[in-house]
Amino acid sequence: MHLGLDLSASMLERAVPVLTQLRATWCLVPHRSEEDLGRAAYAVATQGILPISRWLCTIDDNVIDFVRFVRYLRAMNLPAYVQIFNEPSSPHEWRDNLPKPRAFVARWCEHAARIADEGGFPGLQVLHVEELEAVLRELKALGAKQVIERMWFCPHPYGSNHPPDYPYDDLNQRDHPGATLNDDPDTVLQFLEFAPVFERELGFVPPFIAGECGWQYGNANDPRYPKIDDVHHARYHAALFEMLRTQRLANGAPLPDFVYAFCPWILYGPEADAWLSSATGVRQKTLDAIQALPPFVRGEPVGEPAAPPPPAPPPPRFPLRHYLLFGARHSAQWHHLVLTRHYLARFNVAFGFSAQEAKRARCVTIVGDTSQVSLEDEAALKRAGIRVERWLGDLNALEIILQDRLAHNDEFGS
Repeated sequence: MHLGLDLSASMLERAVPVLTQLRATWCLVPHRSEEDLGRAAYAVATQGILPISRWLCTIDDNVIDFVRFVRYLRAMNLPAYVQIFNEPSSPHEWRDNLPKPRAFVARWCEHAARIADEGGFPGLQVLHVEELEAVLRELKALGAKQVIERMWFCPHPYGSNHPPDYPYDDLNQRDHPGATLNDDPDTVLQFLEFAPVFERELGFVPPFIAGECGWQYGNANDPRYPKIDDVHHARYHAALFEMLRTQRLANGAPLPDFVYAFCPWILYGPEADAWLSSATGVRQKTLDAIQALPPFVRGEPVGEPAAPPPPAPPPPRFPLRHYLLFGARHSAQWHHLVLTRHYLARFNVAFGFSAQEAKRARCVTIVGDTSQVSLEDEAALKRAGIRVERWLGDLNALEIILQDRLAHNDEFGS
């Protein structure tokens, strides 16, 4: 899903349970600051949902630094999927409302190289094939192999008020025999027109994660088809996610392996087309339809039990080097996580909230008093042969400890 634009703690407390009910696995986070990204990424990641960073900046801003978001996500032990800019052909994405194609290409390639060098995954978002060709040719001219190997593509396939199999549906084929998506891009299958460009220019197709897509509530652009009301909104979005389950596109063709995720616009907010809209109400039929889809694992045959996996080799006793244990999850731990983010990034330390998971590490640092991690859990870690330290005190004391550790480049106490 695409989250709403309000990433306050109170809004996330209401929205994230809806994501878990929908069994979401990817979530585009449209943030304005590092703090907003951290708060939202923490909220969804603790529910097993992978966040995607989408910084709400204009393309011609004077000071732009995407690398900080890579570091932030990696410090949280998350893969850093970072979308760089948005819809470069749209005037509202530029401070002066004047799209500049050559400037976009140069800026995207520059920031993508920095993100890739930092271990992140740079995301490319364009609306037109010509824009995609320009970026890919520049990457080849620059010899940006690492960017090419780590990039992903972020299409925006909206369906207008067309059915999921448009333009291959019976009505449109009667009106326009032989029509394809190249004749009318107002279809959720529109992302397919970009794949041949990648194949031609790079020799392969990178992952596609649709950062915006779906059907906007109330859309009635094509008079041949019904308006997107609650019934059609629910039916069409269910069909969108069924493509992932059945591994078939809505027109019956096989679903390409490069399709990773669909993130429909937009979960909540004042927008009339939000699924939880303060203007038009809740798309309850849609929520019910998505929840009713059978659970599935991508790649498993539909309706058949999965083959048992081969026996795995025994895991190493201590697969993790160092683990920061925050203990019980509650609002105070968010402040602890924010304070420790630079320490986590500096020393590449894993973190989490489970004493059981901490037993996989050679060293464990406990953050907080015994109300967070009990003496019994601490003793169990030590009995397992793990080196354990505990940071006690309020937020001010924790900040002093962290400043001292960073100043002396000291990861673990004696």
